[in-house]
Amino acid sequence: MPRQSLKRQRGVAIITALLIVTIATTISITISTRLQLDVRRTGNLLAQDQADFYLLAAERWSGRILKQDLEDSSYDGLDEDWAIELPPIPVDGGSIQGKLTDLHACININNLRDNGAIDPVTEQRLHNLFQLYSISTSATQAMADWMDADLNDTNPGGAEDGYYLNLESPYRVANTTFSSVSELRLVRGFEDTEKFRQLSPHLCAYEAGDNSINVNTADAVVLKSLASGMTDELVDAIIQQRKDEPFENINQFFAFQNLGSIITDKKGLSVKSSYFALRTQARIGQANKVMYSIIHRDEQGVVRVLHRTQRTL
Repeated sequence: MPRQSLKRQRGVAIITALLIVTIATTISITISTRLQLDVRRTGNLLAQDQADFYLLAAERWSGRILKQDLEDSSYDGLDEDWAIELPPIPVDGGSIQGKLTDLHACININNLRDNGAIDPVTEQRLHNLFQLYSISTSATQAMADWMDADLNDTNPGGAEDGYYLNLESPYRVANTTFSSVSELRLVRGFEDTEKFRQLSPHLCAYEAGDNSINVNTADAVVLKSLASGMTDELVDAIIQQRKDEPFENINQFFAFQNLGSIITDKKGLSVKSSYFALRTQARIGQANKVMYSIIHRDEQGVVRVLHRTQRTL
């Protein structure tokens, strides 16, 4: 065999061997990469599941705290264990933290309608609150229209489908209670983003029925909404008093600095609460999840979760 032909065959053999090695290496890298991705994906799914478990466990633990609080105390105040924010606590694989807040510290906008009619107590509180942020008091009429089932009967200053369907981006009214305070941004009268941002911390949205405000937990703005005669000085005095010694019954509150004569409508005021909001956050590995729960505690201490939502950060 000529030497030149032999060299050519050897060259072909080397190229073939290199090609086989390249293909084998590519397949090996592909398999290894897919394996790593599968391992990482499985690890992330396990972390997500573990985070869900811790979130639900924190929810049950919060329910036990609320039940125990009812047995130990005759009032609900910011000095109690349930009101202390839980800092990040180390758990297997990460940490968990949570905070309970009193929903009776804000005005429940779903209480504006009561058995088909506008509730005068909630309406007046909203009027007082809106005036603090230069929002028209007629906005309560639009809120009532948003919730009622009547598509054609528009309250004075309110709005039904005829108004919203003529907007640049048309939509229809809900004809049911608000699912969240953010939904209020769709209602006529709340177009100003900055005013709504200032207003929203003092409002909440959960099942209607109990319109009581807890005077031990309500912030300064909500306290001012209780009556037109609530001055800044008086509100500051209330907050300082409840820091030193929370009001154990509503009569103590009315007796403080003659509040009984300033707040003429005494309905819907209390020192106890039934509805609470829980925010829990679990960080497990690469998983970072937050859960929001609305919890109801009845007079017998039975605790039930009315609503929960989750999101991944």
